[in-house]
This record gives sequence, C-alpha cells and structure tokens, in this order.
Amino acid sequence: MSESPTTEVADQQPAPTPPGGRRRRLTDRLPEPGPARLIVLVSLITSIGLGLYISGSAVFFVRSVGLTATQVGLGLSVAGMAGLALGIPVGHLADRHGAREVTIAMVATQVVLLVWATRVTSFWLFLVVITTLGVVESGADVGRQAILSALIGPEQRVTVSAYSRAVFNGGFSLGVLAAGLAVAADTRAAYTALMLGNAGTALLVCVLYLRLPRIPGTSERKDAPSGLTALRDLPYLAMAQVSGIVMLGDILLTVGLPLWVVSHTHAPRPAASWLIGVNTLLVMVFQVRAARGADTLAGATRLHRWAFLGLAASCVLASVTDRLPTWLAVAVLACSVALLTLGELWGNSARWTLRYDLADPGAQGQYGGAFQLGTALPRVLGPLMVTALTDRLAWLGWLLVGAVFLLGYLLFPATMRWTERTRPVYTART
Repeated sequence: MSESPTTEVADQQPAPTPPGGRRRRLTDRLPEPGPARLIVLVSLITSIGLGLYISGSAVFFVRSVGLTATQVGLGLSVAGMAGLALGIPVGHLADRHGAREVTIAMVATQVVLLVWATRVTSFWLFLVVITTLGVVESGADVGRQAILSALIGPEQRVTVSAYSRAVFNGGFSLGVLAAGLAVAADTRAAYTALMLGNAGTALLVCVLYLRLPRIPGTSERKDAPSGLTALRDLPYLAMAQVSGIVMLGDILLTVGLPLWVVSHTHAPRPAASWLIGVNTLLVMVFQVRAARGADTLAGATRLHRWAFLGLAASCVLASVTDRLPTWLAVAVLACSVALLTLGELWGNSARWTLRYDLADPGAQGQYGGAFQLGTALPRVLGPLMVTALTDRLAWLGWLLVGAVFLLGYLLFPATMRWTERTRPVYTART
C-alpha cells in the first residue's frame, strides 16, 4: 500500500482537505474500492458471526439441547477432521466450476445448517449437522482463498490478506462480546439468537459475494489439472506441514496459557482472558505492518523463520512464570504473549505467500485445501500436547514445546528449497 498523501513530490501544491477529510483518511487505510475492499468486508462480517458461534454454540448444545460436554466435544472434533479431509475435493470443485459460485453454495448451505441446528434434539442429528457444517465452513474458506487468488494480483495478496485478518480479529471480538450477553441470559431464546445471528451474517456474505466478478472455471479446458494434482505434490504438502507448526501458537494462546495462568502461576485468574485480549489488540493494530516484506518468497521465508524463533522465545519466558511473584508473573506473561503475537503475525504473513505463490495457478482451490492439511496436527494433537506437557512437566514442558518450534526453524529452509526446486513453472518476484 502507498504512503499517506502527505508524501507527494515537494513541488506539488497539497490538495485542499475535502469536507469530511478525516473520514477520507480512515478509508484510505483500507484497500482500494473494488474486489479487494469487498473481500475485507466479507472477512469482517464472517468474523462477527464466527465469534457468536464459537463462543456460544457449545453452551447452546449443552444447556438448551441437553447434550453432554463429551458429546459436543466429539462432534466438534469429527467436524474439524471432516472439514480438513474434504478441503481438497471442495477446492477442486471451485477450480472446475468457478470459485465464486462454489463459495456461495458453501455459505448458503451453512445458512440452512445453522437454522437446522436450532431444531436439533438428539446426539445423532447433532453429529450429522455439525459434521456437515464443518465441511461447508472449511469449503467456504478454501473458496474464499481461491477467489482472492483469482481477483487480486500477486503483489497485493499479502496486503489484502493482512487487512482481512486485522478486521477479522476486531469483528470476532464483537461477536464474542455479543455471545457473552446470550450466555449470561442463559435462555433457549438467547442461544437460538446466537445461531440465527451467525446464519444472518452468512446470508449477508452470500449477497456480497454476488457483487464480485464471476471467475471462470477450468471445466472446459482440456489441460485442466486433475483432482489429485495437489495430493501428488509431495514437496508442497511437506512445506505445508512444516509451515503449519507455527499454528501451534494459537493453541498455546487459547488453551495452554490460560490453563497455565490458573493452575501454575500467582497471576490473577482474569489475566488468562486479559492476555488473549492483548493478543487480539496487537493483531488488529500491527498485522498489516508485520506483513510488509512477505510478498516475495525470499521475504516470506525469512519472516517464517523469525516466527519460529519468536514462538520458541515465548515458551522460554512462559516457563519461568510459575516461580515469580504476582506482579512480575503478569509482566513476564505479557512479554511472552507479545513474542507469541510477533510469531503469529510473521508466520501468517509468510504463509499467505507460500500458500499462493507455490501452488499451481490453475488449481488454487485444491491447493488451498492441501495447504489447510498443514494445520491438521496442531488442531488435532496440539491441545493434548500443550496441556499434557505444560501441566505435567511444568517449566520443562514449556521448553519442550519451544523445542518443537526450533525443529520447525531447522527443517523449514530445506523444505522450502525442495518445494521451489520442484515447481514446474516458477517466476521469482523479488
């Protein structure tokens, strides 16, 4: 993105500030009007609905439907695995028949399922609804990435992705706050409103997607990639797995640190939530700035290695907080979260470039599904690994988690060289 208009050439007279100039400057901080700004708006609206859903859906199914916490946890796990497993087939559909149309179909199905979820009365019906919902949510995310790849030039993808993530955190926070009101009310009507609120945001997203240009599919091309192209690309799959190690940072923030604060430190219990709030604020403010330099493969590789080091250093700091007095424990935990957030910012910025620039241009949909497979281990094994190590081994457990990030730091350069070397067509952007 360009700098502020005040950096114009010296011999030009500054343009007069138009009425409402302050508002103009705020909008200038966003991508240019058109598909890029619309994609960012979709991210904001999606995040509000997701904040409502994630914060209140599990409570809804337990308190209002009558399921047990174990049943809900099992259903959510199955839904997550199904979404990852079917990401490549859905991505292939997006490549073949048009990313916009397939994405709209996924989001529209999500609307129907969210409404249906308010009528669930048994575990088996819940399992069907929640698993299908996991598939279409994952498919919509894969489709959104394919849309971005088709409509946004390579030089702007990282910037647009950074804006999308910054507003996503803000919208998600709004959704979480609204969900808190429903949970406080603890009535079926309030919980149902959460589900229907998410359905409403999904419906609005469908309408917004219709304003985007249609993206031609590859179904008429004789040289179109097959549905197994991404699965055969072993270097890309290996890169996605090593890169995905940084996603373990999300598990540390939302699962590991809160439990550690409550069970092993002298920090006040509310600090468990305050630290997540600090992370959210830092991402909103610094994500776009942190993404600078990640729009080339060389820059993305460098930032990704910094991400591994930042996350490892965060674990080292967290490991000592169980022996510190209250005020010092809070201060060191805040520093740990700041380092974790830096790793998160750098890692996500780098991953956007890796995901798009190393994929087959004619199969961006299915490559998006393949790249998502890199998050499988952090999502599935991450919570168990983080809680078991830090709870049972205390400070040593944190150092072992940090060692996992150092392993990623060591493996990543060789994996990148293998992936770049095996691209059939590769044009470096420096």
